[in-house]
Amino acid sequence: MRCELGGALHMISSVLFMPLPMPVAPMCGKMPTMSYQRINLDTWPRRPHFDLFDKMAHPWLDICCSVDATIAWSICNAPGGPSFSAASLFLAIGAVNSVEELRMRIRSSEVIVHDHIHVGSTILRDDETFGFGFITASENFQVFAAANAAEFDRVRVQRSELVDREIDDIIHFSIVPWLNFTAIGHPRHRNKSYSIPKIVVGKCHQQGSRWLLPVALSAHHGLVDGLHAARFFDHLQRRCEDAEKLLSS
Repeated sequence: MRCELGGALHMISSVLFMPLPMPVAPMCGKMPTMSYQRINLDTWPRRPHFDLFDKMAHPWLDICCSVDATIAWSICNAPGGPSFSAASLFLAIGAVNSVEELRMRIRSSEVIVHDHIHVGSTILRDDETFGFGFITASENFQVFAAANAAEFDRVRVQRSELVDREIDDIIHFSIVPWLNFTAIGHPRHRNKSYSIPKIVVGKCHQQGSRWLLPVALSAHHGLVDGLHAARFFDHLQRRCEDAEKLLSS
């Protein structure tokens, strides 16, 4: 099964923005300076939808699709090929950054949209617990893969407390390479303003001559509709089809 989005996709142009840079303190596995814009809620076409879903106890949209990852899988499993996990994160974060709604976040009574989103990923530790890693998004796969490997090596040997970071210019990623799932659920913060989407990548499995990758997206429905989720899966499928070019960068 493959998710496709047909027809013309039209961008809404009536939203007014105000650019607002936000510095982030340097850290190990550090993230770049945050840059975002504030949405003018008075002119935002989604305001009624946002108000509707924001009142709900569970305002989350959960969608799972299988993506044809045959080309990426073949490249990564060739002798000397790159990590398929790193390739999956790279292809997915590029798709995320192509969809404005997945870069939107709720901050108290405001909604903002980030210029760029980065990777916040769970990383399996040597003791079979997990820690949190942070990787700066890049359209250069070699740069991204090196940063991912360094963060993996840093987190996998940690024995300290489980520490997350108070930043929202990320997507929460998990890779579950043992399971070919068709749906997945997540623990949720009690904070109503929590709006960071989650993406889970599962076990790449063979179906006939193709290799299919289950990908689950969870996002606040006040910000993201099925149309926007479809755009994400469409961008991800196109990136998987263009993997030979993208993974050689």
